[in-house]
Amino acid sequence: MEKYRIAVVGMGGVGGYYGGMLAQRFATDEKYEVIFIARGEHKEKIAQRGLTLELEEGTQVIRPSIIADDPAPLGKLDLILFCVKSYSLEQVAGQLAKSISSDTVILPLLNGVESIEYLQRRFPEAQVLWGCVYIIASIKAPGVVQVQGKYNRLIWGSPDSPQDKLERIKSLFDEAGINHEQYEQEAEVKVWEKFSFISPVASLTSLTHQTMGQIMDQPALQEQLQQLMLELVQVSKARGIELPGDIVARNLDVVERMQRHVTSSMERDFANGNNTELENLTGYIVREADKYNVAVPMYQQVYQALKG
Repeated sequence: MEKYRIAVVGMGGVGGYYGGMLAQRFATDEKYEVIFIARGEHKEKIAQRGLTLELEEGTQVIRPSIIADDPAPLGKLDLILFCVKSYSLEQVAGQLAKSISSDTVILPLLNGVESIEYLQRRFPEAQVLWGCVYIIASIKAPGVVQVQGKYNRLIWGSPDSPQDKLERIKSLFDEAGINHEQYEQEAEVKVWEKFSFISPVASLTSLTHQTMGQIMDQPALQEQLQQLMLELVQVSKARGIELPGDIVARNLDVVERMQRHVTSSMERDFANGNNTELENLTGYIVREADKYNVAVPMYQQVYQALKG
């Protein structure tokens, strides 16, 4: 019997949690193979001791079927969860190209919209789904992923993938105890809903190096955040994506309710001099606005300042 082969690419917070949940359930099941793709010391520690997953309800040590740092020789894969940062996507996609066929389902769990569109163009023969997650998780130390809070949602789906493939993934998530929501026509809109929050917040926190609380305390910054959200909604409209009418108010309410000290991962990357997702989270809206002839003065201002 041929095994159903699942690869999780990028074992940071997102890949660590969802890959860990899948491996805990299926890595010892002979019908499945769960492959972690990671790099450096993180990969070495997982290979030696397993992945330590620190959850609110306790700590688990999880061993995948295989851990690799080079995806190229893995052979055919049935399901790939892409959990890398957008700036690594092109390189990783190239390494995985030989493992992807018309039977492969790709579930991108990256920030933003552009990465999903890139994978759809790059692998037209595969089933590339829409997907995003709401979770607070990060690498605490090599081999250790910490998940904060119990609130996590995986949103996924496609209007036109074969039903049997979607059913298979649904049952995988159900059996692994993953909190997930499947959509058909609305899957793309759901990804844009998340993007309408993270793109403005990442852009403004990165520019100002202010926390959520500090932004909401300063009327001028609060207004800039609202303006970014409104501009993004105009771009989504031009593309034919109808976001809920109260999306800006809802997003601002979420910022208001977040812990005051919280910032964004892009802000931390800028502060630490790391690679950033500027092109994917901010530049994308500027480019799309240009394509559809939509005015986005606040986005342009923030993008140019961050590029500089």
